[in-house]
Amino acid sequence: MTELTVEIDDDGDRSVVGLAGELDIDSVDEVRAAVQDRFAAGGLRALVVNLAELTFIDSSGLGLLIELRRLALSEDVAFELVDVPSGPARVIAIAGLTETFGLPAPEGPTPGS
Repeated sequence: MTELTVEIDDDGDRSVVGLAGELDIDSVDEVRAAVQDRFAAGGLRALVVNLAELTFIDSSGLGLLIELRRLALSEDVAFELVDVPSGPARVIAIAGLTETFGLPAPEGPTPGS
């Protein structure tokens, strides 16, 4: 079982979801449940996902980030990924999701480019 820590810091109508560790098939349900609970509480205008402490992300984690973005947009809530480390940023770039998440282009070549 992989380790992931999910911390949600609410500041009025803005929530910052901090993820530390590995976001993969074993941990996506925990993040999904925490974010859905925050949406259910109401009054949310911005959802920020802070990946500063994320060490690994797989396709399940990418799928979850897409799902969270889609949920936010459907609820008219601003969505932002911040502090994306180079490893996860590379995976996001390889998946072709850099623009989707509004991230800067990664430095150096990515496989398949």
